[in-house]
Amino acid sequence: MTLTPQVSSSNFVKRTFHRLSIRQKIVMGYGLALGIAVLGTIAGLEIGNRYYQKARAQMMVADEEGGLLSELQGALLEIQSHQQEIVPILKQSQIVQAKNSDLLIHLTETKKLIERLQEFSKTHSQKDLQGFLEKHEMTFTEYFQQVQLLLQKLNSNAKSQEESEARSLIWQFYQHPDVIQFNKFTHELKLFTLSIQERQKQADLAQNQVATLQVQIIIGSILLSTALATAFAFYTSRTIARPIKAVTAVAKQVTKEANFDLQVPVITEDEVGELAISLNQLIQQVKKLLEEQNVETQARLIQNEKMCSLGRMLAGVAHEIINPVNFISGNLVHAKNYTHDILTLLQTYKTEIPNPPVSVQALAEEIDLDFLEVDLPKLLTSIEFGADRTREIARSLKDFARLDEGEIQFVDIHACLNSTLLILQNRLKKGINIVRNYGEIPNVPGYPGLLYQVFMNLLSNAVDALEEKNADTSQVIPEITITTELGDLDMVVVRIGDNGSGISLENQSKIFETFFTTKPRGIGTGLGLAITYQIVVEKHSGKITCKSELDKGTEFTVFLPMNSQ
Repeated sequence: MTLTPQVSSSNFVKRTFHRLSIRQKIVMGYGLALGIAVLGTIAGLEIGNRYYQKARAQMMVADEEGGLLSELQGALLEIQSHQQEIVPILKQSQIVQAKNSDLLIHLTETKKLIERLQEFSKTHSQKDLQGFLEKHEMTFTEYFQQVQLLLQKLNSNAKSQEESEARSLIWQFYQHPDVIQFNKFTHELKLFTLSIQERQKQADLAQNQVATLQVQIIIGSILLSTALATAFAFYTSRTIARPIKAVTAVAKQVTKEANFDLQVPVITEDEVGELAISLNQLIQQVKKLLEEQNVETQARLIQNEKMCSLGRMLAGVAHEIINPVNFISGNLVHAKNYTHDILTLLQTYKTEIPNPPVSVQALAEEIDLDFLEVDLPKLLTSIEFGADRTREIARSLKDFARLDEGEIQFVDIHACLNSTLLILQNRLKKGINIVRNYGEIPNVPGYPGLLYQVFMNLLSNAVDALEEKNADTSQVIPEITITTELGDLDMVVVRIGDNGSGISLENQSKIFETFFTTKPRGIGTGLGLAITYQIVVEKHSGKITCKSELDKGTEFTVFLPMNSQ
């Protein structure tokens, strides 16, 4: 189906109008009405002024042209008058010579006047005048030559006092074709001057018509603006009210039914249309936010359940480790005493029986008795050190396992950090240098298990960053710096920095978002820093910040209040 140009144009106008804002519609309506009136008045004045200036310019050109032509006619009459005055005074040679001199002066002035006319025709693009002058250019030249030739002959004849010869020269002059052609030119000049006068009358008439046109345009614009203002006011009010009703109806329905699949129909592109789009976006955002919150809540519940299960498992493992370690440690005391007694007895045997039987000496050499006497105490000491180390690790595991404790306790931050480092010792053995800049800080109120989780997440991320950078280059010694100090506003400040790969500026604003991770798929869950932020900010009323630069490292700063909030 093909739309007619009228229908297509109407649809285009409607689409364009719907794109305008309400303010623009109102302003456009009144502006259009007022603009038509003002523009009509201005247009009338401008058009009138333009045509007036054009007519005035034409009149000025015509006046100047007429003036020059009148001067030319006067000059030619002067020349002809001088020619006619010569005949009666032929006997008076001195007067003839004077008249001839005057005639030469008039000839010179006429030439200049013709040159002015030629220049005028070129300057003002007067094609008719230019053509007229070019047509008779040779007539001027040849006529002036004949006059000058006549004057020369008359001046010579005046000296010889031959009147009849002078009359003959004058008669021959008047009969010369160039002079006859010049006389025709004077007649054509008169007719041409009349046409210029007619042009002046037309310019004057054009000025009067311009004044009438001005009045007509101004009156028409006022009438048109009044009609448009009335029609536009009615159309604008109807266009604004209809989409507002639709938006209101959908908003009420969404509120009443909690149905976030409803959408407001977008009819216009003005503020009401933007309101409809914004309401639709808000409905979709609420729906999306609810879905994300459900997913996030489920993920955190699963993560918390996993951590609680891990904590219970670690607590059980630590308990199972501590029992045999305590058994070993307790028996080591007796074993050391028994060993000491046996070694003392052996020493007494050596003293009392310096020459034991050959079989005893052979057995002593076979078992390397001297070495056993030295190495056995060292062996027991090493076993004792291992048991103590195992007990420390088990105790750290028990501390880390206390994730579900519901009561606030005063936490030793340094002990918390050291226990976390002890658990991570296996990963830290890979050439990572740990720098502890511990300051004098008090214990802070908090949840020990949750703070263990915070430092575990931050230190694990630091180790990951160092391993990632160390995989690319081995020129830099990997290092983690832990600094504790007292901050402002009764805060304990813990800084954990590394010289790893760093975080891009673009990602720094997203690192605390749930499910955001820069680690490869399958390695990072995107929950570590989000949970860390929740623990520090929501659980402990603290603050956590990040400062990082690519290829130079990252520093996380944790602020924990010294007083319970």
